[in-house]
Amino acid sequence: MARVAVALTCTAEQRGELMALARSRTEEARLVERAKIVLACLEGKRNDAVGREFGVRPNTVGLWRKRFAAAGLAGLRDRARPGKTAKYGADLRLRVVRQLELPPPKGLASWDGASLAAALGASDDAVWRLLRREGVQLRRRRSWCVSTDPQFAAKPAPGPNRGPPILSAST
Repeated sequence: MARVAVALTCTAEQRGELMALARSRTEEARLVERAKIVLACLEGKRNDAVGREFGVRPNTVGLWRKRFAAAGLAGLRDRARPGKTAKYGADLRLRVVRQLELPPPKGLASWDGASLAAALGASDDAVWRLLRREGVQLRRRRSWCVSTDPQFAAKPAPGPNRGPPILSAST
């Protein structure tokens, strides 16, 4: 007995979104391909013809046809996959920020990834991933000032709203 493919219908709005997705240059390539497959199916093409056109197997075309028929555009997105549960929650970012505000351990001039991870009870990799994602570079110095003036720290720095330092009236 021959199998019959699921008949697809969509609204004009959905078709417009599918076409925009199929033409997208910034969306994931697999999502673009799925949109093109569904658009070809909406034209009335058979699964084997669509499969040959896009270089995929007919059962792959059938999968995306069924998923679109059942869930619309949301069906083209990847489903959540089972995987290892997160060891560190969203609170790790807050914990890292709070720890960086504290002075580094004795013997260190600044925090490094290993000492930060040890202080938090987290893995080095998790801490470094978080720091990279947030753009934090622990050892980078953006600017510095070396002065031989012993009163340098006590003197106010001229700001945008302040003029040059005022001289005393006696001079």
